[in-house]
Amino acid sequence: MKKLIPILLAVFALASCEKDPDMGKLDDNYLVYTNYDKQANFKDFSTFYLADKILVISDSKEPEYLEGEGAEQILAAYTENMEAKGYQPAADKESADLGIQVSYIASTYYFTSYTQPEWWWGYPGYWGPSYWGNWGGWYYPYAVTYSYSTNSFLTEMVNLKAEQGDSKKLPVVWNAYISGLIGSSGSLNVNRATTAINQAFAQSPYLKK
Repeated sequence: MKKLIPILLAVFALASCEKDPDMGKLDDNYLVYTNYDKQANFKDFSTFYLADKILVISDSKEPEYLEGEGAEQILAAYTENMEAKGYQPAADKESADLGIQVSYIASTYYFTSYTQPEWWWGYPGYWGPSYWGNWGGWYYPYAVTYSYSTNSFLTEMVNLKAEQGDSKKLPVVWNAYISGLIGSSGSLNVNRATTAINQAFAQSPYLKK
């Protein structure tokens, strides 16, 4: 039970998962949580577009992005997992069935609940329904209530085939939360991050073409 205490302090989730990660198989220092729209048929999707930058959530009032070889490796892990699930990269977001965006919380604490899941609203950066198309907001078809700790990754997968319009909302069909990715040196451990990303897809068997 002692190993679970830091995790419970970092993450509080009230949502049912298809398959929870096996704590005995995960590194003691990170946790992977995933959830999805139970009404979504992932076989209906064929292509995906992965945003080419990782938005950094910090105390900065200006947009920041995770850069360098490590960021490229992390984004590559998402592409490899999506291709392994049977999806093909789209040439651009306008032609994609699914959109994937990745954010990294560097130094700021956020709280998300079902009533207002748009935790990033007002944050500087390009995430928003308008980035993907003509939607009036976001929509989580499933309950979302948990706290985000620093040094965590957030991933949202959105349905770009949904009907667009100012009164329409962009559905989030899958999301992943990964915490505890700092190594002994105090910096982001890329190997640990990619392993956790692989775990997020492994524990989401419904996510496949």
